[in-house]
Formats: sequence, C-alpha cells, structure tokens
Amino acid sequence: MKKKVDRQDVNRRTFIKGAVAGIGAIGMAGLSAAEAKTINPQQVPRWDYASDVVVIGYGAAGGNAAIAAHDAGAKVLVLEKMPMAGGNSGVCHGGMVIPDSVSGAIEYYRKLSFDTVDEEMLKGFAEAMVGVPDLLRRFGATLRIGKRTPDFPTLLKYILPAFRFNPTGKEGFDFLSGLVEKRGIKIMLKTSAKGLIQIPETGEVVGVKAENEGREIYIKAERGVVLSCGGYENNPEMFGYYNYPGLRDFIFPYGTPGNTGDGLKMASAAGAYLWHTAALQWASFCAKAPSKHFGVAVGARIPWNARAGNFIFINKYGKRFMNEKKSIYHYKGPLDILSFDHERAEYPHVPAYLIFDEVFRQSGPISAKPSDPVGYAMVHNIYAWSDDNRAEIEKGWIIKADTIADLTERIKVDRRGLEETIGKFNTYCSSGKDVEFNRSRGSMGPIEAHPYYALELGLVLVNTQGGPKHNKDGQVLDPDNKPIPRLYAAGELGSFFGFLYQVGSNYPEAWAFGRIAGRQAAPEKPFKG
Repeated sequence: MKKKVDRQDVNRRTFIKGAVAGIGAIGMAGLSAAEAKTINPQQVPRWDYASDVVVIGYGAAGGNAAIAAHDAGAKVLVLEKMPMAGGNSGVCHGGMVIPDSVSGAIEYYRKLSFDTVDEEMLKGFAEAMVGVPDLLRRFGATLRIGKRTPDFPTLLKYILPAFRFNPTGKEGFDFLSGLVEKRGIKIMLKTSAKGLIQIPETGEVVGVKAENEGREIYIKAERGVVLSCGGYENNPEMFGYYNYPGLRDFIFPYGTPGNTGDGLKMASAAGAYLWHTAALQWASFCAKAPSKHFGVAVGARIPWNARAGNFIFINKYGKRFMNEKKSIYHYKGPLDILSFDHERAEYPHVPAYLIFDEVFRQSGPISAKPSDPVGYAMVHNIYAWSDDNRAEIEKGWIIKADTIADLTERIKVDRRGLEETIGKFNTYCSSGKDVEFNRSRGSMGPIEAHPYYALELGLVLVNTQGGPKHNKDGQVLDPDNKPIPRLYAAGELGSFFGFLYQVGSNYPEAWAFGRIAGRQAAPEKPFKG
C-alpha cells in the first residue's frame, strides 16, 4: 500500500526539484574561462559583508571549520549555495572507520595512498583521524565501538578496529548544525561563491565574490577563507575532463546536486595545485529516466534488494556483460559496464538495460525505497518508487511488451542477440551454473513469464575526491607546495584519498580537517584593506 503524501510534502519535493534543476544548469557551466578568475580587492565596488573567516560550503567540513574558528575567537560567516545545508554529509551513511593508533594508521594509509601523499601528510592525516572519536566525545556525541574489520581492504594482513558514530549522516549533521546554531554563527543559504578576492602582489585571499538569490555581493574575509564545497560529481563537463568523456547522460550523483566543482575552479584560479582529481567512488545502478529528470540518482541500488532472480543486464547488442549480483559499491577495480572498445571507439555496454519478467515485476519495488536512510533522493523524498512498479511503467520509465521481439523494438536493442541471451540464461537457471559470469544458483530465475520489461540503467556516483592540494594544516598549496596565504580546504574537496578509499573515511575526514582548517584560519593577521 502506498503511503499517503500530504500537501506539505508535495510542496517540499517541488521546491527541491526546482533547486536540483537550477544546480544542474550551474553544473553545465563547467570550467568556463569567465569564471576562472580571482578579483583584485581594488576592483571591489563595496564590501557588503565582513567576517574574520568565511567558510564556503556547509556540510560536515564546513560546520566543523566554522565551530573551530568561532571557538578560537573569530567571527565566522558560512556560505551555502543550496537552499538547505548538509551537502553529502547530510545524506551519507554516517559511518566512521578509524584506526586505533597513529602508528597503525600511518602504515595503513600509506598502503592505501600508493605514493599520492607525502610522509608529512600521512602523519598529519593519521593523527587527525585517530583524534576524531575524542573530538566527538567533547562535542557530547555518544560513540559505539564497532567490530574489527578485516576486509577493509583485504590486501592488508592486520586488522583495524573501527569506531562508528551511531547516527546516519543526516542525524549526524543535525547534531553538528545544532552546535553551529548554539554558537550563533551566521549562515547564508542560497548563496553561491563565484570567485575569490586575492591580492595580486602577495597571493593573499581576502574575500569572496558571491551571488545571493540573484544579487551580486562582496564579502571581506579578514583572516581567511575555507573551501569546503565538495567535489565535481554533478558537473558532467568536468567529469568528462577528469574521468569518462562521452557519458554525460549516464552517470548521476548519489549525494548533493550542489557539488559542481566550484571549489576546484576557485582554487585553481587562485594558483592552487590540483591533486587526486581522477579519484572517485561508485555506488550502484539507478533508473536513468527519473535520474535525468531530477538531476540526482533515483532508484538506486538496482537490483540488490531483489526478491526474485528473474532479471539480467544487457547492452544494445542484447548481450549480458557482467554478473548482475556483483556489488560495485565503493569498488575500485575496472567496472564491466564502463569497458571501452578501442576498435569501435565506443562504450559497448552503454546504454544498458535491466530486463525482467512479470515474476520479477510482482516481487516488489526494483529500487531502494525512500525510507532508506541515505542518498539525496531518499533523504529529501524526491520520488517515492511504487511498491509494484506500475507507476513507473505508466510514466514510461519502465518499458513493457508482450514479447521479447516487441520489447527489443521499443528499446532499440538487437532482437536476435537478446533472444539468444535469454535462452542461454534460462538454461543456466535450469542447470544451476552460470558459465559466463558465475552468478550464484540462488540468485537466478528464468525470464519466461510475460509480459516482459526493460528499464534503462544509469550509474550512481558517490563522490569525487579531487581538488586543491593541501597540507596537514589544511593550507591550500601552489605548484611549488607553498601555501597560498589565507586559503584553506577541507572535506571531499582535495581529499586525502587519491587512489584507494577506505569506506567510512570521508565523513570523519570532513570532521577532522574542517576543524583543522578553521582553527588555523582564525589566528591569521587581520586584513584591513
């Protein structure tokens, strides 16, 4: 039975949908030369606001930076482009996987980083991460020590214990934002940072040009600016530059649509050296049509919540290309679906489709439900997937046909290829052995109960890690590894993780380095220009 949706909920979804659409348009701007500039303070027509420390982006990193700077005696102003705070922090799992000793952490993170960070940063990162549980306790949080985790990752021969902060990311951010509000720190939502104000002769960053609901404003930062505005996962142009070109309409963010690479553009314009820009984390598959409509991943985790096995993934040639039950969540190996055919100069498995029969359709919703505690679409209730998938069929997101031949005609897939593929798969179901992709016996069911269905898939991107390189004090560095005066970075923007990512680490990293950046910016010598 569908849950009743009240008028307030509908209005909220409409509001969020409009915000998502607007942010998506911003993301299309990419790396435009017009935006990639800093501003000389002598060209500032007026100072609309002034603060000691200006924090750009209000997630866990920004919140911690604001608290630390405030507690060090600085006046703080936080800018957030979205109409709501939280960023990726507010829609994540909220888990924290943290080593219990600095020496063990250094060795562990060294093996993860594959020489993408130096020893000084390794030591600073290890110390900061190990200190997060004490930080949380000082804030009044309740901690639960979890089990040791020998599979994070399996290549290591020793076991690390893990602390896990009890709430989800949303509850954790609510806890953090309560601490910010208690301190009376000023927050400006719907305010997009457009450029940094920088003294040409010294390189000092002394302010921010921003836009607040269509109005151009200039904000003086007398002591420093902290960039904590996330990655570039919702900027298709930038994503194509750094990772997979040609997949603009296939990859969708699991987190906030506000992460459009603004921090990379502003920092690089100020002379920052970028690192880890190719590092990213995948989640799962989603439904392409609604994801494209809303601008964020909708229908995530297809089909791992499946109650029946009567389904396969196929490409435009009608061929399977992977074990459909293989998890790609935070997976670092090459993804089957993104393999590239050099001779044909194409991604042969894009577009891709979930093909299933009536048994699978009746088994329950093929995607995660809004009641799940993570993901932007779920936390903000953007769309409630129907229990029997009928609403999605009516919307045309799921294609229905009485025969396989008719289905292939509707989705423009090779008919003979798909008919042969389904025949093989049904044989594997009978024998209990998938000789092509080794899908387990219990996860397979024959595709034979008409009508038949097809859902075009999208790929879900958790986040990106790259951005301005920074040191253990959060200072943004130039190509000579010298700090750019008064400019700091924290969180996913310029994350420590340049290659292998430890699941459950971006969240505590945001807490740790947000605090470091705010604490370091607060005592800077005041700029009075």
